[in-house]
This record gives sequence, structure tokens and C-alpha cells, in this order.
Amino acid sequence: MNFGLKLWSTNQDMLPQAEQLIKNDVFQYIELTPIPGTEIDAFLSYDLPYTIHITTERHGVNIADRDKRDYNIKTIQNCIEWADQLKARYLVLHPGFGKLDDAIEFLSYIYDKRILIENMPKIGIYDEKMVGYSPEEIEKLMDNGFGLCLDLNHAIKAAISLELDYMEFVNEFGKFKPFYYHVSDGHLNHSKDEHLNIGEGEYDFRFLVFAMISGSEFNSIRHITLETPRSNLLTFDNDLLNLEKIKSFIEEHTSNLL
Repeated sequence: MNFGLKLWSTNQDMLPQAEQLIKNDVFQYIELTPIPGTEIDAFLSYDLPYTIHITTERHGVNIADRDKRDYNIKTIQNCIEWADQLKARYLVLHPGFGKLDDAIEFLSYIYDKRILIENMPKIGIYDEKMVGYSPEEIEKLMDNGFGLCLDLNHAIKAAISLELDYMEFVNEFGKFKPFYYHVSDGHLNHSKDEHLNIGEGEYDFRFLVFAMISGSEFNSIRHITLETPRSNLLTFDNDLLNLEKIKSFIEEHTSNLL
């Protein structure tokens, strides 16, 4: 399994720490979100493995809104250019909120075989109607040949909104053979997105680890990006603690197989 550090292009001051963690094989890649108006130069000065998380709704990108098509294309193309320069293997894309058909139509303008569609919760932070929250919607979004980034927290939140068993719901995404995951904890009585440290919520990580291991192709490399909070924005201390917890569940699962 490859574990990823979450960074934004405004986090240039954290690159030396990230470089050391990757050189020591603690983490294996950086999942980087380019923020509009920032420059790539600092990231090019480090020889590090990257994936790109395409700029999100937080900065105005919403592919499910046809009125934003030109801005979406321009901003996503910028992310693709960052991916090209940084030799990023994957780009993760939120399908946004609004109309599913608009999101599907938009994807024809930006086809790139590296793009992975990320599943969403059913309800957004501001009560938006999110797109891509169910396996059925994800299948339609992937129809043009895109892959899947399975956000386990988003899947659980969608299941809560739909009043479904979250374990059965997560398992439904297994038919897409995901190999790229986002991981964080959350509460089971709350349907809106949370990104808690592992152990601060109520998710069953023994089950989630099993889902990640069994859901992918047998010999595929799993990419697991931690989307957990940092109490100190200038260190990776929380990331290291969350990584240790994830690895303990993996080791427990592995030992049970022996």
C-alpha cells in the first residue's frame, strides 16, 4: 500500500518535511491541490512523487453547473498542466453539486485517462444536492473511461443520508475495483462531511481496511490518502499518528489471515 500526504499549493513551507518523510518511505506520495493564483515552481524544485487533487468547489470549480463551464475548463486544465509538469500519475476530481447530466456532459471536454472521479456525500455542507454519491451515479460518471477515487467517509455519509447500512453500501463500490482511497473518521449520526482523526469518530476501521484490501484487484497497489485534520498546520504530527493507526489495522487484518 502507498500512503499519501495531503498538501495544497499554499503549503510550500512544508515541502522539506514532506521530502524527508518520503525519502524515509514513511509516506510514498503527495496528493497536491493547486490553488488558483499560486505557482508550481517550488514543487518542481523537489523530486517527489505526486498525484493531483483537482481544485474543488471551495475555489469555484463545479462541473455539475453548466453555467460555470468556461471557468471549470480553464481551472481544470491548469491542474492537468501541473500534473504534466510534476509527472503525476492520477488526478482526482469532485463531480460537484447540481445536475448529474451536466457533470456527465462536462467530462467530455476534459477527458484524460489519469482522472479518477471521487464519490461524494449525498448532501453538501451547505445542503447542496451533490452529484456522484451512489454507485449508480458513479458508474454513469465513469462511463467515458474514468477511474474511481473511493472516499470512504463520503460513502458512509451518503449511506447515512439514504438510511442504508454503510458497510453494505461501501461494498457496492467494490464492483469498480477501486485502488485509490481517501480515508478519515466520522460520526454515524451525522450525514454531512467530516474529516476526523482516526479513532475520534465511530467508523469500523477493521471493516474499512478489509474493504480496501479486498475491493481492489489482487495484485494492484492501493493508494491511500489521509484526509485527516492537522492541529498544527506546520507539522505532519497528526498524519503520522493517523498513519500508525491505519497500519495497525492492516497488520491486524494480515495477521488474522496467517
